[in-house]
Amino acid sequence: MDNMNQVFVAVLAALTAGLLGALLGDAVKFREFGPIAAIAVMGGFIIYFNDTKK
Repeated sequence: MDNMNQVFVAVLAALTAGLLGALLGDAVKFREFGPIAAIAVMGGFIIYFNDTKK
């Protein structure tokens, strides 16, 4: 997978996690869960992509 495809996958995954997290967080009265989920997903992608470059 080249770099631009990785960027698109990471952005779509973060947006999806953020939206689903916001919906779930709204249901349980914890709206901050959306950004937390998006940041966690992006952190995972950063660690994964840095480890696979070596």
